[in-house]
Amino acid sequence: MKGMGATQMPALARPGEVTSRTCTRLGYRRLIQGVYGRAVPIDGLDARQRRRAEFIARVQAVMACYEAKGAVLFGTTALQVLGVALPERLEDWKTCHILLPPGAGKVGRAGVNGHRGRFPVQVWGRRYGLPLLHPVEHWMQLRGATDDELIEVGDGLLRRQRPLLGMDEVTSAVSRLAHRPGVERVRGALRWVRPGTDSLYETRTRLVLVHAGLPEPCVNLEVRCAGSGVPFHLDMGYKRERVGVEYDGAVHVGNRAQMEFDARRRCLLQDDGWLLVPVTADLLRGPAQVVASVEQALVLRRAALGRAW
Repeated sequence: MKGMGATQMPALARPGEVTSRTCTRLGYRRLIQGVYGRAVPIDGLDARQRRRAEFIARVQAVMACYEAKGAVLFGTTALQVLGVALPERLEDWKTCHILLPPGAGKVGRAGVNGHRGRFPVQVWGRRYGLPLLHPVEHWMQLRGATDDELIEVGDGLLRRQRPLLGMDEVTSAVSRLAHRPGVERVRGALRWVRPGTDSLYETRTRLVLVHAGLPEPCVNLEVRCAGSGVPFHLDMGYKRERVGVEYDGAVHVGNRAQMEFDARRRCLLQDDGWLLVPVTADLLRGPAQVVASVEQALVLRRAALGRAW
């Protein structure tokens, strides 16, 4: 992610080097109680990127205190460090959650939540120098998540671009962790996890349609139009009926070249006989209209197919 290279993480002060009274004069700032570091460069970052950069700086400060005790990151903190999009209700940018082995003592710092482990800790890897368990273990640690939220996070492990894991890796990890807390709920969610999505909202759209009793659309559906030399990928769609469902976010607003490409793409798809149903965040808050539009499109197309026979 832009602005998040390893060289841009804060340099932590050595123990005893600064105090709360001298930190500003010496070019440091307080990251958490008793830990000081140099400010993270945030020039050119948008609000979400700044929040993430500052969060990771605080997490690094926490782990400087607890990693020697065998601590690793836990749950939401680990997934946010990995860059996995979480449902808004599960996000936690204020608290650092860590997993401590038995006998490691208590957590005594504000903004740090210590969880106790009952199983051996096996570090899967590091991100920004921070120790992490296998991502599936952190997925299982989302104990307060609903079934749909677990599916949304599971899809986030298998994104179309830069996926964190492959489906075989996820399935293998769930089998390996068969007796851990949370594994049964994750195993149930895994039946509905699909690789190849681009956003949490695409998953949410798919689940809305399935819960309404409509057929599950194919994710990341490849379409080749006669007027295009390259294949297009629909967020999701029904190939036989030529009905596409696309989540329309605000990512490309202001990017004229991308907006022109999207407009040309829509025209080529429509010329090739595709009915496209757009979905927005506002529509998902009361999704009856989305369901009605997709259902109507499928009914019309199936009726047309029947006449063609």
